[in-house]
Amino acid sequence: MNIIKIINDPELGEIVFQKKTIAKNYILRLKNGKVNVTIPKYGTYSTAEEFLLKNKEKLFQKIKTQKPTHHISDIDDITLRKKALSFLPAQLARLASLHGFVYSEVKIRKSRTRWGSCSSKKTISLSLYLMILPEHLIEYVLLHELCHTVQMNHSAAFWNLLNKYTDNKAKELRKELRGYRFNR
Repeated sequence: MNIIKIINDPELGEIVFQKKTIAKNYILRLKNGKVNVTIPKYGTYSTAEEFLLKNKEKLFQKIKTQKPTHHISDIDDITLRKKALSFLPAQLARLASLHGFVYSEVKIRKSRTRWGSCSSKKTISLSLYLMILPEHLIEYVLLHELCHTVQMNHSAAFWNLLNKYTDNKAKELRKELRGYRFNR
């Protein structure tokens, strides 16, 4: 991947033009508040500029409708781990007891790709980065994993079960959770 050019547009802000050998088409993306223009292997910068101009109005519409994304970076992992170890297992136990779930073990991991997971042996692994989420989303993730102790998939039965414990807001909470991303 080669960065061909970075420009500052008065209306769109920073625009990064990149050539990618695997790209077959010109592509526009919004990432971290910046516009990225992908140029295919045999494409040209001038054609990419034309493509951007042609689609500028669509970009404005997307920017207007895009929800803000929360980014997680530069977090003191040691402090987070201490907080996670003192908070998450107790919360998980409280929710399991309250709703009648049974799990075998809880592990706190430094996972940046998943908030949590549940094994077939009912071991629940939780990311220490859950601690940066609002409490209602932490509870959603814990309930999500507890529901996997009963339904080990994301079938309709799973979502019905999770809805039972989230006041029918499982999909809404999942969508809100997706607004939190890690800077890599």
